[in-house]
Amino acid sequence: MKYLVIIALFLFKFSFGQRNLKINYIIKYNTEIYNEKNGILMLDVKSQKSLFLISKTNLKNELPKEDNQINVIQGEIERYVITDFVVDSLFFKEKINSDILIVSENIPKIKWVLNQEATKEIDQYLCYKATANFRGRNYTAWYSLDFPLQYGPWKFNGLPGLIMEIYDQNNRYYWGVTSIGFTDEKIEFPQEKNLHKKIDLKEYVDSRYEKIMDNIDIRLPRGTQTQTTKPSRNGIETKFEWEE
Repeated sequence: MKYLVIIALFLFKFSFGQRNLKINYIIKYNTEIYNEKNGILMLDVKSQKSLFLISKTNLKNELPKEDNQINVIQGEIERYVITDFVVDSLFFKEKINSDILIVSENIPKIKWVLNQEATKEIDQYLCYKATANFRGRNYTAWYSLDFPLQYGPWKFNGLPGLIMEIYDQNNRYYWGVTSIGFTDEKIEFPQEKNLHKKIDLKEYVDSRYEKIMDNIDIRLPRGTQTQTTKPSRNGIETKFEWEE
């Protein structure tokens, strides 16, 4: 398998090394209120950077044309994640109440278990199965060696090939590829780091907890005392590395 990945990576870089990729995903949130969004993963293969955009509603799910530049339309974007493997950094845009934050962390090191015997086709690409626990949820991923790149949607990374599909064991969260295209044009990464407050991941998690507790206190009658037990998390990330 290791030699297969090396050969595939060489052939891929030889054929498409100067081109960027745009991968469209459908995102499904099977939460208390079901929701679907479009995600766009844009890969700058040469600089080893990726940009994952999450739409407010439905983004146009079209392949990039040769004469079009990939631009970030800020009004249509709810959140984004930027991953830079050269400097081992990941940062994402989030919102706590009315505060817009740029949250930074090191690229998560996900401990994948590869199952080379389990395969299936996704969009005509042969995919292999991998599983992992990531921040409190057990995930199954399907990746393709036709794209021997360690990228995936959201914060997922570290497999021998592009993640084509990934979901948690309860199907609460799902990401699946709908189309893949190449472009020669430059990817325009958001330049917001100097416009909003920048904090690290732990500070962000603590801030979210404080906001939740503040909102609870506001709704209670005056003089009511509350317990300090932290409420259980039910988002994508339910447990963090410093809590293990």
